[in-house]
Amino acid sequence: MEKTETSEEMHRLFNRTAGVYDQTGVEFFVPIGGRLVEFAGLGAGDSVLDVGCGRGAALYPAAVAVGAGGEAVGIDISEEMVRYAAEGAAGYGLSQVSTTVMNGQAPEFPAGRFDAVIASLSLFIWTRGAAELKPYLPLLRPGGRFAISTPSFLPTADGRWGLMPESVHDLLMPYMQPARAAEERTFPFANVADNWLVSAESIERELTEAGFVEVEVREEPLQLVVESGAQWVLWTRSTGMRRLWEKIEQLGDGALAEKVAARLDALKDDRGVITVPVPVTYIRARAPQA
Repeated sequence: MEKTETSEEMHRLFNRTAGVYDQTGVEFFVPIGGRLVEFAGLGAGDSVLDVGCGRGAALYPAAVAVGAGGEAVGIDISEEMVRYAAEGAAGYGLSQVSTTVMNGQAPEFPAGRFDAVIASLSLFIWTRGAAELKPYLPLLRPGGRFAISTPSFLPTADGRWGLMPESVHDLLMPYMQPARAAEERTFPFANVADNWLVSAESIERELTEAGFVEVEVREEPLQLVVESGAQWVLWTRSTGMRRLWEKIEQLGDGALAEKVAARLDALKDDRGVITVPVPVTYIRARAPQA
C-alpha cells in the first residue's frame, strides 16, 4: 500500500465529511467508542492516545475514564475533524483532552509516551498487517494497552462484509472490489486476501508479529436502528463510506441509492423502524513488560 497517496485521499475524504460525520441521528460511533474505552480497561490517571479520533466518539469517554489527573490525546489526519473534536471537548469541559492534526499511520510521539493507544473504527482503513501495526508499539510504556474496534471482517469467510445489511450486499459489494489494478488503493481493506482482520487467528498472528502480547479478539453485535432506508443511505454518506457512494455516482449509477433504500424499507418492523445487526470486532493487546 502506498501510504502517501492513501493518506492524501483520507485527508480529503474526511475533511469534506467532517461537518456531517456522526450527525445524522443514527447511533453508531458513540456506542462503539464507549464500548472500546471500556474494553481497553482505561483507568484514572492514564495517558491515552486516540488514533483517528474523528469528532471524539472514543476520545471523550476516554477522557472521562482517565479523569482530570490523566490525559486523552486525539490525533486525526483531518483538520476539520480535529477542530470539531477540540470544540466538543471544550464544550464538555474536558480539560484533559488535547487534539492535533497528525497522520495516524506515522504518529510522532516519543517512545513510552502513553499508557494506552486506542483507535475506534479507524485503523482498519490503512493497516494490512504487522508492518503497519508496529509504529504503535513503541508509543506504549511497558505493559501498556493497545485496543481497537473495527467493523467485523469475520463474516467475509462467508462472502459478506458485516457493515452492510445482507439484503443490499449484492447491490453494494461489487463496488468495493477494484475493477482494475490501478484502483487497488481505493478500498484496500476490501481485499479479503490481504486483510489481517478476516479471522481471530490472523489478528493474533499479525499483532504478535508486530511485538504485542496477550492478544484478545471479541466480536459483539451492535443493533443499528434507522427510521428508513433513506436514512441508512444518508448515514453511510456521512461516514467513510461516502467514498463508496462517490465512486458509484462517478460510474453513473446514481439510482442505486433508491434501490438500496427500497430494499431496506421492506425490513421495517411493527414500530416502523429498521434494525440492522452490525457485528463489531474489538481487539486488545499489550506491550511486553520490560
